[in-house]
Amino acid sequence: MAQVLLFPSVLGVRQGITDLADALTGAGHSVTTVDHLEGVTFDDYEPAGARSQELGFPAQMAFAREASAEVTGPFVAVGFSNGAGMAQWIAAQRPDDARGVVMVGGGLPMRFLEATWPPGVPGQVHVTSEDPFHAEDKEFDPELEDDVERAGGEYTFVEYQGGGHLFNDPTLPAEYQPDEARILTRRILEFVAAVG
Repeated sequence: MAQVLLFPSVLGVRQGITDLADALTGAGHSVTTVDHLEGVTFDDYEPAGARSQELGFPAQMAFAREASAEVTGPFVAVGFSNGAGMAQWIAAQRPDDARGVVMVGGGLPMRFLEATWPPGVPGQVHVTSEDPFHAEDKEFDPELEDDVERAGGEYTFVEYQGGGHLFNDPTLPAEYQPDEARILTRRILEFVAAVG
């Protein structure tokens, strides 16, 4: 059994997050969802992004650190969209405990987080080929790969067909891709079981 820290996107804890949490707990893992929005959810990215900017990245990081402090010992961090950056950051703050990081929707080069990738920790990025949000950040993929591999971790980049950003969330019909969502869940379960 592994301990998993789950970080949602700016849209908050929607069904895509709760479904994954249920799958992980169903597989015998312990899941802590770090909800920096404290129950608030959004249907659109514009107001969600504005709320995220209003809160500020330092405040979100502080909340993530405090909430994740309840989880002691080894953990796997899984984050969606901006939650991926939070997952990376928490893993970097706790290098002795981090066992793996999953970044759905893309990850950030560690320089943006003013941190270094934890030594020997594997990282996975899952994106769709036509994701408009990831299109802006594709140039950063090689740098993140360098961060992970330079630290001795295994880097895996998985690209799915389609254009959904949060493609595992059935409550976002314009983005939801059920077949890819099932594959994503299976791969995350396999990763957590292997590294946790």
